[in-house]
Amino acid sequence: MKVTDVSFLSVLNRNLLSLRYSSLVFSVSKIRIYLLLVILCSLSSVSISSEIDPYSGIYRENSESKPYLLIKEHNGRYFGSATSGSVELFIYDNGKFRARDITIDINGYFQDKIKGKYQKQIVNLFGSHSVYERVDIPKEKFISVLYNSDKKMADFSTSKVDVCKDSYPITSLDNVTDTYENIDTLISKIEIGRHVYKNINSLLILKDDKLVVERYFNGWNADEPHMIQSVSKSLTSLLVGSAIKENKIVDIKQTLPLLLPNYKEYLNGGREKITLQNLLTMSAGLHWNEWDTSYSNPENIRYKEIFSEDSVVFTLEQSLIEKPGDRFNYSGGFVSVVGEVISQATNQSPMSDYAKNGPLSALCFKNAYWLKQNDDRTNVAGGAFLRPRDMLKIGQLVLNDGNWNGKQLVDKNYLIESTEPIMDTNLTGKKYGYFWWNTTFYVNGKKYPAILAQGYGGQDIVIIKELNLVVVKTASNFNFPSLIGKIMSVHVIPEFKN
Repeated sequence: MKVTDVSFLSVLNRNLLSLRYSSLVFSVSKIRIYLLLVILCSLSSVSISSEIDPYSGIYRENSESKPYLLIKEHNGRYFGSATSGSVELFIYDNGKFRARDITIDINGYFQDKIKGKYQKQIVNLFGSHSVYERVDIPKEKFISVLYNSDKKMADFSTSKVDVCKDSYPITSLDNVTDTYENIDTLISKIEIGRHVYKNINSLLILKDDKLVVERYFNGWNADEPHMIQSVSKSLTSLLVGSAIKENKIVDIKQTLPLLLPNYKEYLNGGREKITLQNLLTMSAGLHWNEWDTSYSNPENIRYKEIFSEDSVVFTLEQSLIEKPGDRFNYSGGFVSVVGEVISQATNQSPMSDYAKNGPLSALCFKNAYWLKQNDDRTNVAGGAFLRPRDMLKIGQLVLNDGNWNGKQLVDKNYLIESTEPIMDTNLTGKKYGYFWWNTTFYVNGKKYPAILAQGYGGQDIVIIKELNLVVVKTASNFNFPSLIGKIMSVHVIPEFKN
C-alpha cells in the first residue's frame, strides 16, 4: 500500500472546518460529512478478552504537523478521538477496521504488534493514507497532548488551578424530587440506543444548585471536552458582559466606528450606524444567508468568512440591505465582529485569552479549547470545546444572574437583558436575546419559559429560572433536530415542576 504525506487530520480539517462552527438548521446531506466527528470503535468480545489491550493508547501521525489520534476502550467498546473529528469504526479480530457506517469512506488496519500491543495504524480516508505510530505518554496527559498539538487550538483552561476545586459533588435525585421515573426512562432510551437517543453523549441536570444527574454515553467521560458548536455564541455573550463589568466596554449601543476605529474605512454607506447591540441580536442589517446551503459548500458565506484573510473585513464588506436593528438574520460573521470588539476592548488576542484570563476564569474551566479561524481569530461563533460540567457552570452563572460564589463575573443588568426575548426570529416558538435563545416548554397546560444555548448536533444548555434548573446535553445527533424539546417536556420538567 502506498502511504503518502497527506495528513488524516488535514483532509478532515478542510472538509469539516466549517462544520465545527455551525448552528441549528442543517439538512441530511450535511450529516454524512460531519459524522466523521465522533470516533466510536466497536470491537468483538473475542478480541478484547486478552489481558493486554492491543489497541488503546495515543498515536502520532508520521507527518510534519504530527497530530495525534487517541484510541480508548470503554465497556467492551473501543473509541478514538482526534481534534478534527471522529468516526465510528468496526475492528476485526485481525486488526483491520472500517467505518461502522458503510456510507463513510474510512478503513485501515493496525500492525506491528509488540508484546501484545499494536505499534502502528494505517488510516485510509477518502483515498488518502496516513500512518500513526504509538507514543508512550501517561494516560492523564492524553487530552492535553491531543488538543495542544493542534496549532489551530487555543487552550483557555484556567491557569488558577490552585484555587479550583470540584464544583459539583453528585447528589441523589431523592434529595430534590420524589419521582424520577421519566428521567430513568430517558437514560434507558439512551443506553439501549433507541432511535436518535443513541447519539446523546452526555446528560447533566442541576437542580437547586445540586448536580443530581451526570451520565456519559458512547465512551465519553467527565474530563473530555466536547465540541459545543453555536453554544460558543452564548459564551461569547457572557464575555461581552464581563468586559462591561470591567468597564472595558462602555455601552452596547455604541456604534462600530467607536468600538473598531481601525475598521472605519469599511464602516460607511450606513454601516457606521451599526451598534454592538445590533450584532448581538443578529440584526446588523448586512446581507448574510448561511442557512440555505451546506456549511461544507465553499460557496456558503460562512465558509467563505471562516477561510477569509480577515473575517471582520469580510463581514463588514457585505451589502447593507436593511436598517440595523430591524430584522433578525442569523450570521456567524456578526459574531466574529463581536469577538474583535472584545479582543480590542480587553487587549486580549486571540480573544479566547480573555476567557482564560478575565473574570470567567473564576469558573475554573478544565480541558477547555477554542478553535481559531483562518485569520487566527478565535472562532467565537462555534469553535469552543468544553467539558459538560463546564457547560453546566455557564448555565448556573446565568441562573444566578452572573454571580459565581458571591462574585459578580458578568454585569448583572447586561446578563438579565441578554437572556430576554428581544428579537423575533424566523423560527417557530423561538426568540433571540444577545446570542441566547428563548423558548417556552408546555407541561400539563403550564408554561415554563426557558433560556437556551444551542449548537449543531444537539449541544444544549437549558436554564429554567422558575424551577432553579439547568440541563446540559451533548450529542452527535446530526441527522435530526435537537431532542431537547421532548427531553425537557416529557422527561425532565414533569419531575421538577412546581
